[in-house]
Amino acid sequence: MKIAITGSRGRIGSYVYRQVVAAGHDALGIDLPARADDQNYICADTTDFGAIVDALHGCDAVIHLAAIPDSRLVASSKTFASNMAGVWNIYEACRVLGIRRAVFASTIQALISSVRRNPTPFAYFPVDEAHPLDPQSDYALSKALGEQVGAMFARHYGLTVVSLRFMWVTTPEETRSLPAERPTDTWHPALYAYCDVRDTARACVLAATASLPANSHTTVFVTARDTWVTEPSAQIVAEHFPNSEDRGLRGFDSLISGETARRVLGFEPEFSCRDPR
Repeated sequence: MKIAITGSRGRIGSYVYRQVVAAGHDALGIDLPARADDQNYICADTTDFGAIVDALHGCDAVIHLAAIPDSRLVASSKTFASNMAGVWNIYEACRVLGIRRAVFASTIQALISSVRRNPTPFAYFPVDEAHPLDPQSDYALSKALGEQVGAMFARHYGLTVVSLRFMWVTTPEETRSLPAERPTDTWHPALYAYCDVRDTARACVLAATASLPANSHTTVFVTARDTWVTEPSAQIVAEHFPNSEDRGLRGFDSLISGETARRVLGFEPEFSCRDPR
């Protein structure tokens, strides 16, 4: 199977590329730096439709990671326009080329944005994929709408799409430096959820290769089993979300549910900050 990875030079993409190869597939890296190395790689901008059609020719699946990765890195209008153009071009190129599997890197920020104008209410914990979204920034909205673009291409054009909502993706070094005390002067936008980049990369490959129905769009949280803070999870919910239902949090359980990832993709996180490797 030939799998393309956009953003293959990035923080996550470089791990995903290696995981694709380790799983026995042919990998094609797509990103903007134009340099030669040992990767099977092509320089292409995801906002350039023609370049993406050319780059994806002959691929069986695509893992779309390339994007402006947060708010306030560039002007808001550029973040939104660039990210939306990229996701549209990927799906449209898949349609044109007959590529049936696409994986989209979404984010927990579609649920709770790092740039917030108003508090985000939560009905229950742990939060699952059925919970309403509350994007409040250019970046968060581009990801929430990117999920909807994938749903449309799945429903009406025959693609099988998986939208992976990433947490704080930690490097192995960052994972080993945790857990840490919860900051008292701010509320962490990702609900203290994280996932080691090695697990995140494995989830991407599973999403690209798992047996899933045709014409389907699946949304999946990709999270470690625990939080990255030293405060018990039920205590966090009781203190900050007293009107939310606690559906059985124990110890340092993640406030984000990983059940869909386990059930649909067979994904079990291997790395925890409480058992560093």
